[in-house]
Amino acid sequence: MNRRPERISFRFSARSRFAACLVTTPDGALAPGWWDLDGTRPPYADDTHRFREGAPTETTATQVLPTECGGLLRLRGAAGSGRHLLLLSHPASAGTGTAGTGTAGTMTAGPVTAQTTTAGTPLAGPRGPSSAGTGPETPAEDAAERLSVEARGLRLVPGGPRGTLALAVETAHDGSTRVWRIRSAPLRLSDPVTLPGRVTALLPLDGTGCHYATDLEGPDGYRPASLDLRDGSRRALPSSPDGRIHRLLLSAPASGLLLTASDPGDGRLRIARATLGHRPRLDFPDRLNSLDGAVLPLAADPAGERVALRVSRGAQARLFLYDVAADRPRPAELPPGAFHPVAGWSEGGLRVVYAAPDRPADLVGVPDTAAHGAPATPSGAASPSLDASATPHAPTEWFATPSGRFEAVRLGDWRTAPTVVVALHGGPEDHWTLGHDPVLARLSEAGAAVVAPNQRGSTGYGRAHAEAIHGAWGVPDLADIRVLVRTLTEQRPPDAEPPVLLGTSYGGFLALLAVCADPCAWARCAVIAPFLSARGLRERSSPAVRALIDRHGLGEPPDDDLGPRDVERLAHRIRVPLLALHGCDDPVVPVDETRRLRRALTRADGPEHVPHDCLDVAGAGHHPLQERGGAELTDRLVGFLTAGFPDRRRSPAPPGLTVADAAVRHRPSSAVFGHITHDERTPS
Repeated sequence: MNRRPERISFRFSARSRFAACLVTTPDGALAPGWWDLDGTRPPYADDTHRFREGAPTETTATQVLPTECGGLLRLRGAAGSGRHLLLLSHPASAGTGTAGTGTAGTMTAGPVTAQTTTAGTPLAGPRGPSSAGTGPETPAEDAAERLSVEARGLRLVPGGPRGTLALAVETAHDGSTRVWRIRSAPLRLSDPVTLPGRVTALLPLDGTGCHYATDLEGPDGYRPASLDLRDGSRRALPSSPDGRIHRLLLSAPASGLLLTASDPGDGRLRIARATLGHRPRLDFPDRLNSLDGAVLPLAADPAGERVALRVSRGAQARLFLYDVAADRPRPAELPPGAFHPVAGWSEGGLRVVYAAPDRPADLVGVPDTAAHGAPATPSGAASPSLDASATPHAPTEWFATPSGRFEAVRLGDWRTAPTVVVALHGGPEDHWTLGHDPVLARLSEAGAAVVAPNQRGSTGYGRAHAEAIHGAWGVPDLADIRVLVRTLTEQRPPDAEPPVLLGTSYGGFLALLAVCADPCAWARCAVIAPFLSARGLRERSSPAVRALIDRHGLGEPPDDDLGPRDVERLAHRIRVPLLALHGCDDPVVPVDETRRLRRALTRADGPEHVPHDCLDVAGAGHHPLQERGGAELTDRLVGFLTAGFPDRRRSPAPPGLTVADAAVRHRPSSAVFGHITHDERTPS
C-alpha cells in the first residue's frame, strides 16, 4: 500500500517563508525535509516542486529549524549527556539534488568548518564532529557546517539580528538562561546574553531582530519582560497585578500586536492584548474570549491584522481566523481535525500543520489568506486546501458511565468489525485527538475497529476530569475502561471476539491493570514502554518523572478487591496473550519495568500456559515504533492484535473482583496540577 509519509517536528523560519520537518522513511528512520513555501530561492524559484529531503540520519530528538536564507539547522542531542551537534545545510545549487513530493534527495552544502569557536565561549568547544551525534556517520550523511556544543539544555529559536541564522537558548544548571546568536562561515555561537531565570518563548517585538518579549522566571513565578539582545537590558511588560498566571502567546511586530494568556485576578484564564509604550495596559477582547473551547493563537499575518486560532474542544479542533481590529473570529474553510501548535503566515498565505485519523500531518494552505497578487495555496509537498465540508472518517463517540461520560475517537464500526482494539493513551496528562496515529491507522487498514477513549485523567475536558486520577492512578480511569469493555461486549454479536487492548507508557500500565481486573473480558493485550506501579516508577525513574508523580500524589491504596495498583503483584491474574515492547535506552520509563513484568509472568505461569513476549528493543528509546526498525515492530504489533481469538476454554478464570470507582478512599493529593508539554512527553 502506498502510504503518505509520516512527518513530525514541524518548524517555520522567522518570516514563515520556509518550513522544515522530520520525515519517516519506510524502515522507520528519520530524514530532514524542508520547503521553500514562496519559491523565492534557487533551485526552487519558478519550480512547482519546492520540497527537499535529506539523508535519513536523524532521531526523534533532532531539532530542525529553517533559516530565512534557505538553509536548514539541525541540532542533535545525546540524551542526558549535555552534548549536542549543530549542523547547517545549505540549499542545493540549481540542477543538483532531488526535489519533489515523494522522492528523497540529498542536500548539498558548503565546506565543513573546523570545530573551533571564539575563545572564552564556555558553551561551544572543540569536541570533534561526532561527539554528540547519533553514532558513526554513514556515507549518506549530508556534508554540512558543524559545531559541537556542550550545554545542559539547548533549543533553537527563529529570528535574531541581521547576520544571524537563528537564536539558541541555553538553560544552565543554576536555572539561568543564556541566549546565543547562531552565525555561519564558520558556524558558531556568539554574543551571549544572560538572564537570571528560565524563559519560555522568545517573541519578536520589532523588525530589527534585537527586541524580544519573553516570560522570565522570578521569585513570584513567570512574568512577561522585554529583552534587548544588544546589551541584555530588560524591562517589565504589562501583566495583571492580581493574576497568578501570565504566558506570552504570539507577537506581530508589524502592528505591535502582543497576545498573552492572563489571569486577571478572577480565577479565569483569558487571552489579553497587551499595549506597550508610555501607558502600557492589558485589554481582554470580548469576542475572542467568548469562543467555545481552548484557544491557542498560531500565527499572525505579515501585517499583524489577522490571527489564526486553534480552538479545541475535547478530541476535536477547528481553525478560526481572527480580525484583531474588529474583534471578530470566523471559522476557516477547513474541516475539524488536529492542528499542530505551529503555523506560518507569509505573503504567500497561511500554512497550518493539519492531520486527521486517515491523513498524516502535513502542511495545508488556508484559502483566502494570501496577500494580494500572491498564490493562494502552497506548492510542492505542502498539501492543497481541504474541503471544509469533509467529514473525518473517524468521528468521536461518547460513552456513559455511572460517574458521568467520556469521549472516544472511533475508527471503523466497533459493533460489527471482527477485531476491536481499545487504545489507551499515555501521559497521563494527554488525550486522543482527531489527529493521525500511524499504529491506529495500520490497525484500521487491517480491518480492525479502534476505540480510543479519553477516560478520566485525560486532559482537554476540564480540570475535574483531568485531576480525577490525582493520588489515584489506575482507579477512576480503570473503572471507566471496565465500563467501556462491558459496553462494547454487550453491543457486539454473542459469538464475537472480545476486545483487545493496546496501551503506551501510562496507557500500558492501565492496560495491564485492565486485564488483571477482568481477565476474561479481553482477547489479547499489547503494551509499549509500560510501568508496573506508580510507587515503583517513582523509585526507579528520572527526576522529571518523579516530579510528575509528586504533583499528582501517590495517595493511599484503594479499598477494593484489586488492592494496590501494582502489576507485578497482580501478574498471576493475566490470562490473555501478551506482547510487551520496550526500548533499552528509554529515558522516561526504565526498561527494567518490562523485565520485571517478564519475571513476574514467568513466576506466575501454571499448567495452563498463556503465551507472553516481553521484548527489549536494543537502541530504542521511549517510542520504539517511531525509530529506525519501527516498521518491523509495527508489523509485529498489528499482526498480534489482529491475530484472532485463541481457545482459552481450559484456562480457569480468577475470582471476580469488586474494584473501586471514584469513591476510592485515599488521601487528597496536595500536588498542584501542571501541564506537561508534548515535547517533554513525561511519562507518556
